[in-house]
Amino acid sequence: MTYDEMNNFILNYLKNDITGRAIMLTGEWGSGKSYYVKNTLKPFLEDKDNGKHKCVIVSLYGLSDTSEISKAIYMELRTIKKSSSSEAASTAKTVGKIIGKTVFNGLVSKIGFDIGSIEDKDFQEIYESVDLTDKLIVLEDIERTQIDIIELLGYINNMCENDGVKVLLVTNESELLHFHMKEIKKQEYGREKTEYIKVHSEDAQKYLKAKEKSISDTLQFHADFQETIGSIIDKFENDDLSSFKGVLTAPRRSIMRNDITNYREVIVACQKACDIYNYMKTRSINADSDFKKCILIGLVNYLQQRLDNPDLKFKANALLDSDLSGDSVYPLMRLCYDYYHSQIITQEAILKTVEEYKDYLLYVDRNGYNDKDLKVIYSPYINTESDVNLAIDNILSRLDNIDDISFKHYDRIINTLLVIKFDIKLNNTNIDLVISKIISNLKQKGDKYDIKRHLFTSGYIINDSTGVNEFERIKNEIYDALNYTPICSALPSATNCEDIITKLFAENVRIYKPYLILEKLKFDTIIQEVYNLHPDTISKLRSILSELNYSQVDDDMLERIKQFKDRIKDMLEKKDNHLDLIQQIQLQWTCKMIDDKIPIKNE
Repeated sequence: MTYDEMNNFILNYLKNDITGRAIMLTGEWGSGKSYYVKNTLKPFLEDKDNGKHKCVIVSLYGLSDTSEISKAIYMELRTIKKSSSSEAASTAKTVGKIIGKTVFNGLVSKIGFDIGSIEDKDFQEIYESVDLTDKLIVLEDIERTQIDIIELLGYINNMCENDGVKVLLVTNESELLHFHMKEIKKQEYGREKTEYIKVHSEDAQKYLKAKEKSISDTLQFHADFQETIGSIIDKFENDDLSSFKGVLTAPRRSIMRNDITNYREVIVACQKACDIYNYMKTRSINADSDFKKCILIGLVNYLQQRLDNPDLKFKANALLDSDLSGDSVYPLMRLCYDYYHSQIITQEAILKTVEEYKDYLLYVDRNGYNDKDLKVIYSPYINTESDVNLAIDNILSRLDNIDDISFKHYDRIINTLLVIKFDIKLNNTNIDLVISKIISNLKQKGDKYDIKRHLFTSGYIINDSTGVNEFERIKNEIYDALNYTPICSALPSATNCEDIITKLFAENVRIYKPYLILEKLKFDTIIQEVYNLHPDTISKLRSILSELNYSQVDDDMLERIKQFKDRIKDMLEKKDNHLDLIQQIQLQWTCKMIDDKIPIKNE
């Protein structure tokens, strides 16, 4: 049901229902039920029929007996003025018509006075502010009350059936319907079959039986995502927060990485974000829209994640943590984490984070692979020559703004441009200018770049030998720009083949000189231990060897690789080689890969 549909259903119940029963609105905790009732339903009802309807909201959370409900209702109602004194009750006879015996008896019981001792004028004083006519009594949190549920439903039934009161119960009914799965065995087509059925607990069964008499309709609540978020943001009346309404209300998964399931936490996130925005404003701390957006989205995502894992901890000595937000573009900021948990916020922390986030964004992919220009050059074989030329020209222009294209794409841009230049033979002088500009940008901001993790890890294989050599030249130029020198000592060491292959597989082997990798592998030892190598390890070995540029390997090392391959082939040809079947398949694939790569390079 939409909000409009629920509003009109409840209005019709309030005006026309004569069943003498309550209705129920049920949904998960934090799903926005209470927010809907207070901010959507209540204004809607009170705006209808010239304002004759009122919505009285009472939470049963923590209440221990029904008399406390009566008191709570009275305390809410006493602020509602009577339209005319003639409508006020003056005698006990009119009690049922105005406040209702159920509420009144509970009230006097709680307050502790005797109905028989009260004079008419005292009744009038009480009733002048109390009238249940045209009012909807909303009782929230019935699953959280200490009152016995059967007693509670009896009280509600009396209000509705005997006093004509209209009641809306707001709850998470699943908390009342405890059940277990019962195993049932039966015969089907001559075979025994096991099925499991849901069996409600004894208390749940009692509740359901009482519910039949007390409640006529149950509405399943599903928050209107956009309307709820928009309403929450509007309540804060904060310009910074309002500017990001479209971010939070955008289609799910387009910007927000986590489904919003608890709107209470969204309210908390908005409050904390507003506090930080106001702190920055009063101290004239300037930050761009990206930074302020990250404050909000990081908090929203973090608080949603905490619902399932309240023990989440911030990374030590870090100012940004994308794991806690679940979003690489909008990480949780340390300053937000500290403010949420410790109510601590400092100008120094904000200023440091502003600069950190600017640099951080250079290394994350904000546009993904939806970037129009990148999509074209990454697929040069399915685009026209003019489209590819235009994309290259656009990328050159865009690189003047270092923030425009993530560093994360730089390696793939270079790789594909060299394919375009040397394999496709596209003559565009801007290709070299793009590569030069990339190197220049890295010289400015590449000091924080995790080169082992990001550079030269993906892309097309360059077939043209001139292009391969050019790629290696550019790669070395980038290393120089970043003051990075891959050395042998940086490579992992281990005592056995299994470990060394596993550790090398975790490395970006492309950044090292091929001979360093090949020396680490120790082919003679692999031959000796091959019977003990897991198929997955052999697969990793093949992957490592396939990543290497054999144009940079000398003839002696090439020969050693070929000898390794030949020894493996000889082993495989023996019928009693004692190798696992999957081991054999993996080794066959490894030999084929070596045959495909090395002879061509060595002819």
